[in-house]
Amino acid sequence: AAPPATRQPAARAPRPDLGRADAPVRSGERCCSSGAQARLLVSISRSTGACLFGVAAVCAARGARRRGHRLASRCGGRHQRPRMGLRFSDRGSEDLLVEDKQLDRHFRPLESDVPGSAWSLGTRVFNRELGQLILALQGTPLAGFADFLREVSPGADLRPSQTTPKILDGLTLDIEKVVEREHVRGVPESSELVKGIFFVLCWTLDRLYAGRPIPKFWVLETVARLPYFSFTSVLHLYESLGWWRTPQLRDIHNAEENNELHHLLIMESLGGNNEWFDRFVALHAAIGYYWVVVVLFVAQPSLAYNFSHLVEEHAYVTYAQFVEENEELLREIPPPPIAREYYVNGDLYYFDKFQTSRREDSKPRRRPPCDNMLDVFSNIRDDEFEHILTMSACEKWWAGEGPTPVPSSEQSSLGKRSDWVQWSEEVNSLEPKAIRSSSGP
Repeated sequence: AAPPATRQPAARAPRPDLGRADAPVRSGERCCSSGAQARLLVSISRSTGACLFGVAAVCAARGARRRGHRLASRCGGRHQRPRMGLRFSDRGSEDLLVEDKQLDRHFRPLESDVPGSAWSLGTRVFNRELGQLILALQGTPLAGFADFLREVSPGADLRPSQTTPKILDGLTLDIEKVVEREHVRGVPESSELVKGIFFVLCWTLDRLYAGRPIPKFWVLETVARLPYFSFTSVLHLYESLGWWRTPQLRDIHNAEENNELHHLLIMESLGGNNEWFDRFVALHAAIGYYWVVVVLFVAQPSLAYNFSHLVEEHAYVTYAQFVEENEELLREIPPPPIAREYYVNGDLYYFDKFQTSRREDSKPRRRPPCDNMLDVFSNIRDDEFEHILTMSACEKWWAGEGPTPVPSSEQSSLGKRSDWVQWSEEVNSLEPKAIRSSSGP
C-alpha cells in the first residue's frame, strides 16, 4: 500500500543546508504552529519507544551493510579503493580536479544556528532527529513503524542528511594495531573503578565503529570535550559558594574545550555525524560521561583528571595509528575550511593556552602547517598529546605530587594578597587635603 500522505508545508524561501539536515530556522520563524505543538506532545508520548526499537533496527542494518562491504573487499582486493568523483594529479592538491559538484557541501564548516528558547530549540532538534530516525528505519524490518511515525508526526524534518565524501571510504583504522601501540606506551596508572569504566568505553567504541574511523572520531571528540565542561561547572560552583576561586585554571580548561570543539567541527565537516545512530550514541554517552566526571571531581579531583588522562591517551594513540595507515591518501585531500581557520587564521592565544607544557618558553610554541588532511590529522594527534601533558600535570597537582599547571606568568595575574595589604596600609597612611582643610585651626 502507498504510504499515507503527509501534509506539505507552505512554500518558503530556500534556507542554507548545514549538513545532516540541520538548517536553521529564520529569525522570527516559529518551529511549528500551536496545533503542531499539541500534536508534537502526542507524538512524543507515542514515539518514546521508537528510539529503542530504532537503535536495534539501525544496528542490524549497519551490520548487514558492513558485512556486505567486507565481502566486496574480499572479492575486489583488500587495498582497492572505491571509485569516486575526484581525481588528483601527481603534483598534489593544488591541481585537484573536482567532478562532483556537491563537493562544497562535504568540506564546508557548519554555520551558526538561530538561537531561541528551550522550547523552540528542543522542538527543532526533536523534529530534526525524529525525521532522521524515520529515514534510518526505512529499508529495515521496522519500515512499517517508520511509516506510522511519519503519519503521527507531520512536523518531522525528513530532509536527507549530508552525503559523506566518497574518498573517505578508502580510510582505514586497524584496531589491533591501536591496542599494540597502547601496550607499548603503557596505560597510565589508575583506580580499578576509573580503569573499568574507561575500558568498557574503549571496547564499545572499537567494536561498534570497526571500519568507520571518521564517525568514531566524531563520537570520541563529542565525549572527550565533556570533562572540561564538568571541571568548569564544579569550579564555578565552588566560586559561587565562596569556597575557592581559580579563574586561571578555568581558563585553561576553556581553552582545552575550545580545541576539542574544533576537532569536533573538523569531523562534522567530513560527515562524521551524518547518521542518526551515531548522534544518538554520542550525545547520550556524553551526558552520562559529564555526570560521571562531575561526581569524580567533587569526590576526588585527581581521579577525574586521571580519567581524562586515560581518554586523551587513547585518542592520541588512535590518531597516531590512523595517520600512519592513511598517510598517502590523506596527503592528497585538501583540508576543510574549518581546519585552516583554526590552525592558521584562528585565535592562536587560546591555541597556546591549553598547551601548558609550552608556556614557560622551555619549548617553542607550535605553529603547525595545514596544507592537506595529513597535516590536519597530524595536528589533531599532537593536540591530544598536549592534552595528555596538561591532564597529567593537573592530576599530580591535585594529588599533591607536582607543581600547579598554571604557568608562573599567570599565577599572579590577579595580584597577591600581600600586595593588597601593602597598598591598603599606604592608603590608610594618607591624609587627603579635604580632611586637612576641614580640620583647620
